Amino acid sequence: MKKLLLGSAILFATMGSSWACTLKPNTNCYQALLSGEKMDQLDLHGILLSSADMSKANLSKSNLTRANLNEAKLQGANLTGTDLSYATLFFANLTGANLTGTNFSNAGLKGVNFSEANLTDTNFSGAKLEEATFTKAIFCRTLMPNGMTNSANCPAEKAAGQVNDGQTVNGCVIAPRSVCLNASLVEANLGSANLAGAQLYMANLAQANLFKANLGKANLTEANLARANLTRANLSQANLTDANLNKAILRGAQLGRANLNGAVMLNVDLTDADLSGANISEAALAGATFCNTIMPDSRVNNSSCVVEKAAIAEPVKVEVAPIPPVVQEVKAPAKTKRK
Repeated sequence: MKKLLLGSAILFATMGSSWACTLKPNTNCYQALLSGEKMDQLDLHGILLSSADMSKANLSKSNLTRANLNEAKLQGANLTGTDLSYATLFFANLTGANLTGTNFSNAGLKGVNFSEANLTDTNFSGAKLEEATFTKAIFCRTLMPNGMTNSANCPAEKAAGQVNDGQTVNGCVIAPRSVCLNASLVEANLGSANLAGAQLYMANLAQANLFKANLGKANLTEANLARANLTRANLSQANLTDANLNKAILRGAQLGRANLNGAVMLNVDLTDADLSGANISEAALAGATFCNTIMPDSRVNNSSCVVEKAAIAEPVKVEVAPIPPVVQEVKAPAKTKRK
């Protein structure tokens, strides 16, 4: 009954001009003073709330499709699960707002301040975000206007055991050509995973297990692969521009024609790795291990191979029997007969 009354708009908003408006679809509530008000689960589609003060208001699960919230004050507001598709919020202030699961699809969001807002599972598909501010905003499984998923701030989700193809980790589907912008895959067990052609721009794969994983032609620009296990992984023609590969293990990895321009590869293990045709210009390779490593010019680099030193045998002592001294026999002079 309560929801029915609210749906019938028995709630009024006090206006700055001293008159009130009814909170219902397509009404004019310009500059309404609604700070801290409970406005959840209402049907307010098409309503005019331009310049309204709704700071710390509860608008969760309300329908605000095609509403006008230009320059609205929504600091600290609860918009969890709210539908704002096709709404306009030009230069609205959503600082610190809870936008978990909020639907902004095809919304006009020019100049909106999303600083410190929680954007977990928020849908921005088709939205216009020109000049929007996201200082310290939380991105986790956030669907961006270009269709990519931003999971830059998701807490690390450690899958139990091996992650198989088709499984999802923090919103990233482990599959070829998957789009996982800023994916959070820290310590994920992705051994033998097929991520060929995947979009893993700025993904966090620190300490992940990618043993024999297929990352051919994947986009790993600015990805974090520090201490990752990429033993025998296929990274041929992958884009690793400015990626962090500090202390990564790339033993036997295929990096043919990969782009490693500007990659940070300090203390990386490239034993038996194939870098033929790869671009390693401006890559930082201090402390890298090269042993049977095929370089971009097809030259084999063995500069770091551990040389096994043959054991030097101790001299064998041969006991030689003492040689007896040679005693010369001195004969007495022969006696001569006297004549």
